Amino acid sequence: MKSSFVSVGIGLCLLFLVGCASNAPSHYYVLSPLTGESKVTPDASCVSVGIGPVKLPEYVNRPQVVTRTTPNELVLSYFDLWAEPLSDSVPRTLAEDVARLLCTKEVVLFPWRPSQVPDYRVEVELLRMDGTLGKTVSLEAWWSVLYGAEKARMARKSSYSEPVTGQDYEALIQAHSRALVALSRDIAGALKELGALSPSKR
Repeated sequence: MKSSFVSVGIGLCLLFLVGCASNAPSHYYVLSPLTGESKVTPDASCVSVGIGPVKLPEYVNRPQVVTRTTPNELVLSYFDLWAEPLSDSVPRTLAEDVARLLCTKEVVLFPWRPSQVPDYRVEVELLRMDGTLGKTVSLEAWWSVLYGAEKARMARKSSYSEPVTGQDYEALIQAHSRALVALSRDIAGALKELGALSPSKR
């Protein structure tokens, strides 16, 4: 009889814990584009830029925010979630950053309409995009810049590390946003090197 009471007690405790977990509030996050810099005013010498396709690691392409606890272990937070798919927000954030850093007529996202083919195209494959609460965020990417129908004018692999300035997920997402800004700065710099500000240099 005593063991039956113990079993019932354990069952009730488990139900209580499940109930508490199910009532825990969820938090939703978005990436933030570059701020604090004046957007370059477009003129006749500016070009159009296309961002994409942008490929993400499958382990982060999910609603849950992923953190890394060891080199080989990842943890999914079921109450700290992305407000939209990263496959949408990462390309858009890169596009917003590049548009602010570079003189452009427009920045369009892949896939673009046949009538809207940009002068320069930027293809990105993220190899890593994760971080640890209270420590750092890491971003690694292969990216290339193409002009018109040509093959890549420039291809690079870049790595970035940003400190997470707090112990919460808000600080983690801010660090992810800063890492994407760093990538955007390199992309904008490459476009400038290729003469994207001056069509006569193509």
